Amino acid sequence: MIILIHIQEKLTGNFFLKIINIFFSEVIYMMSKINIDIMTDKEKTALVCLYFAQLKSSDDKYKKNCHSSLHLLADKFGYKYSNIKNDKDAYDALFDNERSGWHDRPLEKRSKYLFDFYETYKSYPLEAIEDAANRIIAEAKKDDALYFSIKTKNAETVEDILSKKKNIEFDGLNILQGSIKKGQLVFVVLGGDKPKWDTGLIGVGIVSEEPYDIGYSGRNYKIKVDMKLLLNKPVKREDLVPYKDTYGIIGIAPITKWEPNQAISQMTERNAVSLMRAMLEICPEIESELEEIVDSKIMSRIKGSATMFIPVEVNYKENPEEIIKEKLEDFSSGELHEEMADKYTREDFLNEVFLSETDYDTLCELLEMNKNVILQGAPGVGKTFAAKRLAYSILGRKYDSCIKMVQFHQSYSYEDFIMGFRPTENGFVLSPGPFYDFCEKARSDKRKHFFIIDEINRGNLSKIFGELLMLIEADKRGEKVNILYKNKEFGIPENVYIIGMMNTADRSLAIIDYALRRRFSFFEMEPAFDSEKFTDKLAGSSEKTDKVIAVIKQLNQDISEDDSLGKGFRIGHSYFCRDKVLDENMLRMIIKYEILPLINEYWFDEPSKYEQWSERLLGALK
Repeated sequence: MIILIHIQEKLTGNFFLKIINIFFSEVIYMMSKINIDIMTDKEKTALVCLYFAQLKSSDDKYKKNCHSSLHLLADKFGYKYSNIKNDKDAYDALFDNERSGWHDRPLEKRSKYLFDFYETYKSYPLEAIEDAANRIIAEAKKDDALYFSIKTKNAETVEDILSKKKNIEFDGLNILQGSIKKGQLVFVVLGGDKPKWDTGLIGVGIVSEEPYDIGYSGRNYKIKVDMKLLLNKPVKREDLVPYKDTYGIIGIAPITKWEPNQAISQMTERNAVSLMRAMLEICPEIESELEEIVDSKIMSRIKGSATMFIPVEVNYKENPEEIIKEKLEDFSSGELHEEMADKYTREDFLNEVFLSETDYDTLCELLEMNKNVILQGAPGVGKTFAAKRLAYSILGRKYDSCIKMVQFHQSYSYEDFIMGFRPTENGFVLSPGPFYDFCEKARSDKRKHFFIIDEINRGNLSKIFGELLMLIEADKRGEKVNILYKNKEFGIPENVYIIGMMNTADRSLAIIDYALRRRFSFFEMEPAFDSEKFTDKLAGSSEKTDKVIAVIKQLNQDISEDDSLGKGFRIGHSYFCRDKVLDENMLRMIIKYEILPLINEYWFDEPSKYEQWSERLLGALK
C-alpha cells in the first residue's frame, strides 16, 4: 500500500486507475489460475472436456482443436477416445454451445465424478479453464522420456543377455551418444545372419553406464546395460502387426519406410508404450517384472486403451464391410481381445483344485511335452473344474478368449467340429466348426490356447477329427493337410493345447481307441477326501459331515475291491464342495438324490448291497 500511495501523490486521473485495474486483474488471474501439477490424468481429461463443452460448434478453437486434443489425451493417458468424447458430450448438455449433448438424464445421475468435478470448477472464468486446458494439451504433446533399442550379433554379448547379466557391454555404437543417460530404458534385440540363437526382441534393460571410450566426433563408443526383463521367446516383427503404434520402430517392428542398419536407435514414448503393451500380451508372465522397471503412470498407459489392427480374411468378391462388421462385433464382445483379465497363478490353482504341487507340475509338463492331455477319473473328482483352471494358471491370467470348451456326444461329427455344410434359408452354406475357428484365432495370437473337450470318450474320435487326427500330435504341429470340404491347407498351431475329460465310470462307452490313445497323455484324478484343502473347505459344516465323509471313504474302498467296478467308479469329493456351508438338510439331499441313485446303478444286480450302503449313509445323519 505504501507504493500505491506514493504513486497516487505523483499521478492523477485515468492513468492511475488503469494501473490499479491492471494490478488487480493480475491478482485475480493468479488467484483463479488452476494448478494442473496436482491434478490426476483423469482430472486433466475432465477439465479439457469441460473447456471444449463451453465453446460453440462454430468457434474455430472448437472446430480445429477439440477432437484432435481428445485423441491426444486418449493416447497419452491410455484411455479410450470414445469414453473421453462421451464425457465431453455429457458436459455439452450444460451449455449453450449449438450441440445437444447427453440430455437423456441429468449429469449427477449420468456420472457423479463428472458432476462433482463440474461443481468444483463451474465458478472459474472460461479464461482460466482455457489456460489450464491449453497447458494440459501442451504437456501431453511433450515426449520427454527417451527410449532406445539396441541390437547385437556378438555371440558373447548374446550369451550375457540370455543369462540376464548386469553391466553387459555394447560396443561399436555410432549415433545418439549425447542422448543416452544412466537409468534409461533399452529394448534389447538379438540379430545376426543365420545365428545359433533365435533373433528378435528378447527383453528390456536399463543403461547402467553412460557412453565411454568415445572415439572421434562422438562415434564408436560403448555403453553398459543391466538386463531387467527377459522374454522366453523373442518377439518378431510379424508378432507386432496388430499393434499400430509400434510401426516404424527400427529393427523391431513392421517396416513403414527405409530402415537404416544401425546398432542403436531411439523411439518415442508412444512407440515404447505400445511395444511394452505387445510384449505384455504376448508374454503375460512378465507383468510383475515390467511393473518394477516402469513407473505407475506408464504401466497404466500400457494397460490402457490401444489401437489394434484385426486380421480379416476376405474372399474374392466378398463384401469386406460385412466381414469387418462381424469381426468388430467379435472384438467388442471380447472374443478376439479383452481388457487385462484377473491374475491367476500356480498358487491360485493349488488353492482351488485339490491336487498336490507334484501333480500340478506333472500335469503342466505333460501338456508342454505332448500338447494333449486327458483328465480321467471317477464322477465328482473335479475334472471339468480343474481343466479350465489349469489353463488359467498356465496363461497367468483368466484369458477366456484363449479357452474354448465343447462337449462330445454320440452324434457329434467332423462337420460339427471342423467344417461342414449347414442349412440356410437359401440352401446350404459351408461353415467352419469350433475347432477350425479356434485354431485360426490362435494362429494370430501368440498366447497359449486351450481347447477343452468334455466327455471326450463319448464321441467317435476318428470320425470327429478326420484327417486332423495326425496333426494333433506334438511333433506334427505346424504341418498342414488339405481339409475335406475346402481346397485349402490347414494345420494346428503350436500354441494350441487340447485337454479332454473322461468319466471312467461310464459303462456305456467303448474304451478309447489305441490310435488316439497314443496321441494323448492320461492323468488320473483321485477323490481328495484326505486332502487338507478339502478339510478346510468343509470348515463350519454340520457336525455330522465328518461321519458322512468317513462312510463315503469306506464305500469307495468297497467299490475299489469290487471286481465288476474298480477304482474308476469311486465317489468324488466335488459332491460335497458347495458354495454354501453344508448343513444336515443339504447333506441328506446330496446322499438321497445324488449318491444313492449312482450306487443303485452300480449295484443294480445286487440290491442287498445297495440297501446296505443306503442304510449306512443315511444312518450317518442320525
